[in-house]
Amino acid sequence: MGLVIDRAALQTALALMQGIVERRTTVPILGHVLLEPVSGTLSISATDLEVGIRTEIVARTANEKSITLNARKLFEIVREAEGDEVKLDALDNDWVEIKCGRAKFKMMGLDSRSFPAMPSQSAMKSEGLASKKGVKGELGIASTDLAEMIDRTIFSVSPDEARYNLSGVYLEAAGPGGVRMVATDGHRLSMVEREAPGFGMQGGAIIPRKGLQELRKVLDQSGDQDVKLSLDGQLAYMKRGATEVSMRLVEGEFPDYRGVIPKQSRHAIKVDRDALFSAIKRASIFSNERYHGVKLSLASGSMTVSSTSPEMGEASEALDVDFTGEEFSIGFNANYFREVLGVIASGNKVELGLTDDVSPGVLRTDADPKFTYVVMPMRL
Repeated sequence: MGLVIDRAALQTALALMQGIVERRTTVPILGHVLLEPVSGTLSISATDLEVGIRTEIVARTANEKSITLNARKLFEIVREAEGDEVKLDALDNDWVEIKCGRAKFKMMGLDSRSFPAMPSQSAMKSEGLASKKGVKGELGIASTDLAEMIDRTIFSVSPDEARYNLSGVYLEAAGPGGVRMVATDGHRLSMVEREAPGFGMQGGAIIPRKGLQELRKVLDQSGDQDVKLSLDGQLAYMKRGATEVSMRLVEGEFPDYRGVIPKQSRHAIKVDRDALFSAIKRASIFSNERYHGVKLSLASGSMTVSSTSPEMGEASEALDVDFTGEEFSIGFNANYFREVLGVIASGNKVELGLTDDVSPGVLRTDADPKFTYVVMPMRL
């Protein structure tokens, strides 16, 4: 094959693939990457049939024979080897020799003709899915804005695979020239909006969490430049430079989230984000390992964050807040607060909207007025 590639470029490209390839699969080819040399470039692809990623890097090659290799082992070799270049030579029976610096490896590949196609309109048409009704829209947005929207919603996606309509982030138009993302697992909800001039879409689409995670990695390489996310039928895809990410949209109806968001709260408590974050982390040391509950107790001028474990002990910490009214306490899952506070920059203030011990709490921040987080209380 005589394929010669810059080691750093190959390592960066293979790192993008690691979240796609399957660790444990009954289909071995899904654990491989496809290497396709074409006219001085090398195309590298990975897919799990639902999400796919393809990127191109510069390479020198004597022929254009495609090969597949185990994605994780190849990445480990390239990462750990020395030398500035990697050389791949195709041998008989799908074996490949890999040289980097003074190290040499031989790896068994698979027939490249068995590598599945990335999610695409043509692939879905061949499966009889193209006729299904789907959304259509094209979102042009700054890469930093889209990255922030993903960061502020993806942690609220349900991990329960049985609740497939909650297994992704819901994207829809937010009035003329705006875009909204919403995620919920039934216990908390994240919603964020950004300006997106010219964006419009009938209905909404549920973008799978895994696809968004891979797309988020590509956005890190985009700087402040604009990107374009296209939604067409049952497919979403984005191309940034030499890298393309595509994914099947989640089928099903996203729940009516608007009724979950309280229209107003009886108390609007402003508190320093860093102080609240630290207090919750300290208090959760003694919280139940299964339910992770912490209690917020409101009294005149203070909010006490506490937890207790009959087997281990108890913790409490008081914060100064501007609160007046009848004293009450409310319980929350500490992890739900730590995750949302983790995506709000240090040094900011947050506003915690509370009504009573059984009503949802609402968290907002002046740093991002278009972000809303709703969390259901728990009994402690």
